[in-house]
Amino acid sequence: MKRGLLIFALVVAFIYSVGGIYFYFFGTEKIEPVKNISLIEEYGYNLKSNATELMKTEFDVLKANLESDTIDEEAYALSIAKLFIIDLYTMNNKINKYDIGGIEYVYPSGVDNYKLKLTDTLYKYLEENSTGKREQELPEVVSINIENIEEIEYELEKIKYPGYKVTLKWDYLKDLEYDTTGKVIVIKKDNKYYITEKK
Repeated sequence: MKRGLLIFALVVAFIYSVGGIYFYFFGTEKIEPVKNISLIEEYGYNLKSNATELMKTEFDVLKANLESDTIDEEAYALSIAKLFIIDLYTMNNKINKYDIGGIEYVYPSGVDNYKLKLTDTLYKYLEENSTGKREQELPEVVSINIENIEEIEYELEKIKYPGYKVTLKWDYLKDLEYDTTGKVIVIKKDNKYYITEKK
């Protein structure tokens, strides 16, 4: 009797062990970790491996400008505005609600407030996707245009900076009723442009 129970217990333990090993190696789909695939070294801008085609195209435009002998300042500011909007509103490549788009373009002292605001608003209901099995339908920006550009002087932390107020219009792969127009303020500090406001 005891010998039969012992054999039964060993068989059950073996089945659970084999099942556990199988599940560990084959039972869950793991998505590839996001890596940097292109870098504009002097400015610290990175293109990530989960970037969309539009993001890659606009990043290449920015990179070509910043690595040229003469930088087109207006084109630089407009590239930052476009990349910010594309990354912010393309949510289908984000891992979770804390993987917020556009952060690397935001003025450093505003990053914490930016993250806090978006995790409570636009990204609030973004489902977890660490296993790659999310079924939630999310937006992807597929085209973006500059509607208006205005040179401005912007005061931040009691200092005036040169910049631009940029009006943009964008389209999605599928209309899920997210914003399609907006304005951003882009300022220049220490040879680098930053987003300070989005309206």
